[in-house]
Amino acid sequence: MADETEKPEFWEKSFTEKQEMWGFNPAGSAVLTKDFFLTHEVENILIPGIGYGRNAQIFRDNGIAVTGIEISKTAIELARKHYGPEMTIYHGSVTNMPFDKTLYDGIFCYALIHLLDSNERAKLIRDCYNH
Repeated sequence: MADETEKPEFWEKSFTEKQEMWGFNPAGSAVLTKDFFLTHEVENILIPGIGYGRNAQIFRDNGIAVTGIEISKTAIELARKHYGPEMTIYHGSVTNMPFDKTLYDGIFCYALIHLLDSNERAKLIRDCYNH
């Protein structure tokens, strides 16, 4: 695993070069989770590693407030360009959580945890639980 100083550069380069590399359709798990969240009347969620927001929009379109965390400034700029400036996105690594003291109704974490080493994974899970 790359050390913490290499991770921001990797993601910044990826989003700068490939922009919206995964398209705009949400992942299947985001669609399923949206349904689960609506069934359980979830009103606000945190998305660590929000990227450019493709998985966030389906929640927002269904009345769920979204806060994100993203390591890439370029990805945050893309999210604002495509989905507007009103969504709170903290710039930084998920390993630096918490960024606020909010207690969220839910957390949606997609294609992120496997990128972390075992200590970082454990911390992310603890931090998400505490949020």
